[in-house]
Amino acid sequence: MVKFSSLLRFDGPVMLRNLAWLALAAGAGVWGALLFAPVPQPLPPMLESAAASRQDTEPVARWFGGGALRVRVNAMGLITAGDGRGAALLAVNGGPPQAYRVGQALAPGVTLAAVGPGAVSIDQDGVVEEVALRANPAHLVQGFIPVPAAASPARR
Repeated sequence: MVKFSSLLRFDGPVMLRNLAWLALAAGAGVWGALLFAPVPQPLPPMLESAAASRQDTEPVARWFGGGALRVRVNAMGLITAGDGRGAALLAVNGGPPQAYRVGQALAPGVTLAAVGPGAVSIDQDGVVEEVALRANPAHLVQGFIPVPAAASPARR
């Protein structure tokens, strides 16, 4: 029978040899796991959806009673009121400027929705857009054109 005291006996060279084998096994396991691990592959390419070609369907929509054409509006002058009402001097589709009041039709399906301090709101078939007032040219001062002193006729 083996005595218990013989199992707890400390034998230095045997213990050192066992630790060396344990370190060798752990190192081989780590390096084996690193070397034989599967290599990550790049992801397969995604299916590219071809961009649908954009076709102009407005002529067909107009043929079947679709929305009106977009109207170009240039704001030339404004008379505003505090409640958004007022009047505006507008050029519609490059025509001569005319005065319009809020709610008045500029063209079929196009009305003047509101007049603000620096812009007007135009309602085109339910779409409201703002048109800013054109900036005054720098050489105009309150409607008068200043004449340089050298160009004025000499007084006698």
